[in-house]
Amino acid sequence: MYRDHQALLDYLSAGVGEKFDLQLFAGYGDMVRAIREGEIELAWLGPLAYLDAEDALARHPKYKLEPIVKPKRHGNTYYASEIIVRKDSGIDSVGQLAGKRMAFVDTQSTAGYLLAAAHLVQSGIPVNDPILRDRHFVNQYGNVVLSVLFDRYDAGAVFEGATAVFLKGREKDRKAELKVLTQSDSVPYEPIAAVVGGRLTDAQAARIQQLFLALSMDTTYADILKKIQVEGFVVSQAREYEPIRRIVRIVNQIRDEEPDPHAIQP
Repeated sequence: MYRDHQALLDYLSAGVGEKFDLQLFAGYGDMVRAIREGEIELAWLGPLAYLDAEDALARHPKYKLEPIVKPKRHGNTYYASEIIVRKDSGIDSVGQLAGKRMAFVDTQSTAGYLLAAAHLVQSGIPVNDPILRDRHFVNQYGNVVLSVLFDRYDAGAVFEGATAVFLKGREKDRKAELKVLTQSDSVPYEPIAAVVGGRLTDAQAARIQQLFLALSMDTTYADILKKIQVEGFVVSQAREYEPIRRIVRIVNQIRDEEPDPHAIQP
């Protein structure tokens, strides 16, 4: 991870005149906390984590969060969640997922949980059905793909094209054993956001945006883009991510159905 991003960090450091270092976090929650406390100036966030961070800084007296760019992959700047199943599972429609076991990534994953869970509800799966009530989180997209491939779960939520990404080498031919059952609505790719008001100024944030956009316009930077697995960057705006709040409200219906572990049972 550090090696793949070092060329980008060097590029930004030279362009802004300030040294950029990569800081990794165990989860998006830790990154949001770091943003709120002014520990980082630039954050590559998932769409849901961006909204959480935006809310966390909504009344902050000093910092503000500004999405500046989002990546372009496979010719697109939007993406969806795919629900995959084994081809020999006998599952050919979303309705047949009722009562099944499904692997998700984690509760903060947009493609690996949020979009897929909302899509199930919108497709008619009751929020108290076992597939949503008894959620199974396996932490990584690769784990989801393998869990479905080896029949540990009936279905799994992944980003578009995940089977090709994670089934390589000796496992490459096994992609044929899986199929995409359905796909959710699309949302914008994750934003890279500037935390302005502390050590980063508005002028520096604008400069960083220009530097990211320039990567797409000069073949000199092709190696940087290849290492971080994107085709380029385009301008990102806060309003693009607001529709995700509606998806969150749908998914919150599932949480509302969860039993209270402290409730007194009759």
